Amino acid sequence: MKIAVTGASGFIGQNLVAELSRRGYSLRLLSHRKRPMTETGRSVEVVEANVHDSDSLSKAFKNIDMVFHLVGIIAETRQLTFDKTVVAGTYNVVSACREQGVKRLIYLSAAGTSPDSRSRYFQSKWKAEEAVKGSGLDYTIFRPSVVFGEGDGFVTMLVKMIKRFPLVPIIGSGRSALQPVYIGDLVKVMADSLENKRAVKRIFEIGGPEVLEYRQIITILKRVLNKKRGSLYLPLGLMKMNAFVLEKIMKPAPITRDQLIMLEAGNKADNGPVTDAFDIALTSFEDGIRKYME
Repeated sequence: MKIAVTGASGFIGQNLVAELSRRGYSLRLLSHRKRPMTETGRSVEVVEANVHDSDSLSKAFKNIDMVFHLVGIIAETRQLTFDKTVVAGTYNVVSACREQGVKRLIYLSAAGTSPDSRSRYFQSKWKAEEAVKGSGLDYTIFRPSVVFGEGDGFVTMLVKMIKRFPLVPIIGSGRSALQPVYIGDLVKVMADSLENKRAVKRIFEIGGPEVLEYRQIITILKRVLNKKRGSLYLPLGLMKMNAFVLEKIMKPAPITRDQLIMLEAGNKADNGPVTDAFDIALTSFEDGIRKYME
C-alpha cells in the first residue's frame, strides 16, 4: 500500500508521518517550500507539490492507493485565504485523487465545523468536507478538537507566557469549554483507520476524555510547570477591537476576530463514535503534557 500525505511538514503531519512510518507503510510526502522536518525511514519519499496546483497534485498521486489530506490554515494571509487553501485546495486534491484512481481519501477537518458557524474557518472546513463526501471516493473525515503535543501552536504558546510573565492573559471570562486531544491519540486513530472498515464513509469527532474551561487549562499548566502566576482577564470586546486593527496591518495577524469567535464558542467533541469504532483510550490533558514536559 502506497500512501501520500499533504501537509506533511506541519505539526500534525509530522506526527502522523512518524506513526505511519513506524508501522512500515510506504509513504510519499507532499511538501511546499520546505521538506517535512521529521525522521523517516527508507520507504519514504518527498515530492514537491502544492494544493493550489492541480498538475503537481496529479503527478504526486500517481500510483498512490490512499491520501491523507492535512493542509489547512488557521489565519488568512494576503496570498492564502480560507476559500483558496481550505476549500479550493481540497477540491484540487479530490480531483487529482479521482484522476489517478486513488482508492481512499482521509481528511483532517475540525470539531465545530458547520455551515451555520459564525467562524469563517469552520464554514470553509464544512465546504471542504462536502467536497470529500461528494468525491465518489471511500473517505474518512476526522474532526479533532484543539490538538496538543510537543511543538504544537496551542500549549506551546501558553507555556511561553507562563514562563515569561508574572500575569497570564486570559481572554474574556476564561470559561470557554475546550476538549484538548493529545496528538498521539489523534494520529493513532488516523493510522488505524487505514485498516478499519468501520471507518469508511464516516465522520469522527475526537477530543480528550474531559471538557476543560480555558482557565482550568491555564491552572493545569501552572501546576505542571511549578509556576505561581496571576491571571489578567482581558475583555472580549477589547480583544476583538485589537484583532480588527491587527488584521488591517498584519497578515497573518497574531490574533484574529475569527479565532476569537471560535474561542468564545468553545470547542467540544462527541467521542462516542470514535471510541466505539477504534481501540483507543483517550489521554487526559494533564497526562498528555506530562509525557513531554517532564
